Amino acid sequence: MGRTVTITRIVMPGQTNRHGSLFGGQALSLMDEAAAIVAHRVSEGPVVTAHINSVDFKAPIKQGWAVEVTASLIKPGRTSMQIQVETYGECLDTRERTHCTTAVFVMVAVDKQGKPRLLPSARDDDDDDGDDD
Repeated sequence: MGRTVTITRIVMPGQTNRHGSLFGGQALSLMDEAAAIVAHRVSEGPVVTAHINSVDFKAPIKQGWAVEVTASLIKPGRTSMQIQVETYGECLDTRERTHCTTAVFVMVAVDKQGKPRLLPSARDDDDDDGDDD
């Protein structure tokens, strides 16, 4: 459970640039939020964003359209994980969907001091190593 999250919002006037399309920073914020939810669920605790790969905006998302962001776990590590995030715009009148961008976010599980901590799957692997004696 929790390895995929979808967030859908309507693009409102305060979220747009002078061209009437969603600000790139607004899109990145939604993408980061979706990635963080997946990562928090997978890590069973707090996470931080460590890296976002190249983000190329291929199409605008207009005011009044829906913006849909889907984040999915693609690679868990020991303390970090890669989350792929896809963003689509949908003209609600025509139901036409347009792919706007895809990025991979690297999220790191952290403890109360903000230091990296092992993911539950990595702890399980470590436990399995000790049972072979």
